[in-house]
Amino acid sequence: MPVVVGIDEAGYGPRVGPLVLSAVAFRVPDPLADRPLWDLLRPVAGRPDRRKDLIPIDDSKRLFSRASGLGRLERTALGFALAAGLHPRTLRELLGATALLTENLDDYPWYRRWDPSLPRTIPHDQAPRDAERIRSLREVEFLGVRLAPVLTAELNRLVAAYGTKAAALFVKTGHLLSWAWQRWGTEGLVVRADKHGGRNRYDILLHQTFFGTQLHTLAEGRQASEYRLLSADRTMTIGFYKRGDARYAAVALASIFSKYLRELFMEGFNAYWTAAVPGLKPTAGYGADARRFLDHLAAAAALPQAPPLVRRA
Repeated sequence: MPVVVGIDEAGYGPRVGPLVLSAVAFRVPDPLADRPLWDLLRPVAGRPDRRKDLIPIDDSKRLFSRASGLGRLERTALGFALAAGLHPRTLRELLGATALLTENLDDYPWYRRWDPSLPRTIPHDQAPRDAERIRSLREVEFLGVRLAPVLTAELNRLVAAYGTKAAALFVKTGHLLSWAWQRWGTEGLVVRADKHGGRNRYDILLHQTFFGTQLHTLAEGRQASEYRLLSADRTMTIGFYKRGDARYAAVALASIFSKYLRELFMEGFNAYWTAAVPGLKPTAGYGADARRFLDHLAAAAALPQAPPLVRRA
């Protein structure tokens, strides 16, 4: 019975706030392995514009806006977390159960006391009801999620060590691929990920990550780059796809977990700084709004030297 894994990120572009990557995994019976995961999930989950009773799965950018709030992301993330046997009551419990976190949150003053209770926006009985529906699916089993938040200091170290933000992104992607390979490689893995910007070639990066395995290039191009890895007892087919979060349900679900976690981090970040600096308005961390936020902190002589607030790239 092959295992299908989706990987995606949120927060690649901002100047402030964390980058978050997520991987989600489903077990699919062999006779159904070639059917789209969208079809297997359809009785309970899918794009909300198709049926209003569905647990929403879509590109996270379509499910979240400042106006609509966190509700749809939270419903999906917590419903699937509970379906996998997780019962996080706070942010730190969610991180403790699922996260590959290499830094101490308490090293960052803006996260030091930040451990909000979950859920933040949806009714307390919503996620348990959704989890029961997810577990009722006969044709697919949700196995779990792995979160990889990358805080600013680590991201800056990775960019300094590997030269570019894109290279740093693949390093963290490689950690998630290795997690899936160790857990389910013997069952036959099918991994789908969103493309990393305009990168078309991943063969050298995969060879470095899985040194000693056989690597076969199946396709490389603007729309998709696909590879197959083989060892004595493990196999993995991995594809990087343009707009993978719109194409594959597992990638869309990974994008939801990533965006949900990033927004929880940004909630704590903004709560700290708006309390510390009078008149400061919250930021999402992108573009001109990030510059406005940082200029306000600089004018108030509030920019910290350590830990870093601003990304190198």
